[in-house]
Amino acid sequence: MLRRTIVLVLAVVLFPASALPQTAKPAAHEPARFVPGLEWFMNLIQTEHAKLWYAGQARNWPLAAYQLAEIKEIMSDTQDLVPVFRGQPFADMMDTVIVGQIGDLEKAIDAKNPKAFATGFDRLTAACNSCHQALGNGFIVIKRPAGPGFPNQDFRPH
Repeated sequence: MLRRTIVLVLAVVLFPASALPQTAKPAAHEPARFVPGLEWFMNLIQTEHAKLWYAGQARNWPLAAYQLAEIKEIMSDTQDLVPVFRGQPFADMMDTVIVGQIGDLEKAIDAKNPKAFATGFDRLTAACNSCHQALGNGFIVIKRPAGPGFPNQDFRPH
């Protein structure tokens, strides 16, 4: 412990922060960084939502679990980057409206229960649509996929 403290003190004395290379400001000609908006995230979620349905219908439970985990990850990123939308506490709305539905769907997938999966999927979809309504985007209505939208992916278990 004493040795670590001595090394730390020496490092601070011999190499002060002012001696470290400074990060240069970006040049005026560099493009601005891309900051995704809410629509970008929602399109990703919609894609994963459809793939989740296909995986569940094929009873490919590992793939269904993966797709649901992707939805959760995108939702988390959305909450971090778009906490407020149109003056509404969007991040809190996602927690309130959707998190419980995802938990129920995870249980259905873990149980490999097709009927509970379909019910959970429909409830998640309804929760998404209720959020759209609350944010003034009720014209965006998500539903079960009616036909394969990913002809280059095999959803059957392997």
